[in-house]
Amino acid sequence: MLRPVEKQRVAEEIVEQLRELILTGHYPPGAKLPPERELSKRLGVNRASLREALKKLEHLGLVRIRQGDGTRVQNFMETGGIELVSYLLPLAPAKHPRLLRDTLEFRRVFGREVARLAALRAQPEHLDRLRAIADKAAGDVAPEELFDLDFEFYVALTAGTCNQVMGLLINTVREAVQSYASVLTSLTDPAEEVRAHHRALLTAIEARDAEAAARTADHHLERGAQRVLAIVDKDGTAGGSNGAGQPHVAAPSPMTGD
Repeated sequence: MLRPVEKQRVAEEIVEQLRELILTGHYPPGAKLPPERELSKRLGVNRASLREALKKLEHLGLVRIRQGDGTRVQNFMETGGIELVSYLLPLAPAKHPRLLRDTLEFRRVFGREVARLAALRAQPEHLDRLRAIADKAAGDVAPEELFDLDFEFYVALTAGTCNQVMGLLINTVREAVQSYASVLTSLTDPAEEVRAHHRALLTAIEARDAEAAARTADHHLERGAQRVLAIVDKDGTAGGSNGAGQPHVAAPSPMTGD
């Protein structure tokens, strides 16, 4: 339920509380939020901060603000954007069980097409970046660093598509990947498999073999998805708590985290 927030980041904390209540169904689509006066009192904030937060929620596609009608919750599956995925994944086991499989499916489609386009369009500087990341990943690195490098490899691969929208899309999930890196690291493929994947994909891209690049990425991402889902099905959960107050997310990012 709602609780008073600290002054340092008032609007952000209001957004976090209301966003969670909406995404977990406490305020379902079509429901009206309490009046501003009541909300501000329960949160212990002034109405200016509350209005700022509500505007941010409207920008996320979670609410609609209409004079005379108040603030009404939207069906975020119809009005929200890709940025909501990072907030929904921790809630997936209990509230949005299909989301994990949908995320893995999207990751596979995206990764496959990114690899295909990169093989056709990557410029010398993109290839140099991919080689540098693969070389670093081939060294003696900790699992956490290898996870970061694998994600950066796909970021560089996306840059090689020369598609600005794809680049913006992977940037959108970057923060979520970094936030849950400690959990996602435990789900990555064995180090040698990650390194072999980098080498095989680089070989296909350097040869400008778009179909081979797509097949290589697709096989790798399919195998990773199957492994993650097997772990989740065995444990019976993709969430929980890590003991430090942070939610577990037994799911990779939409782009990586195999």
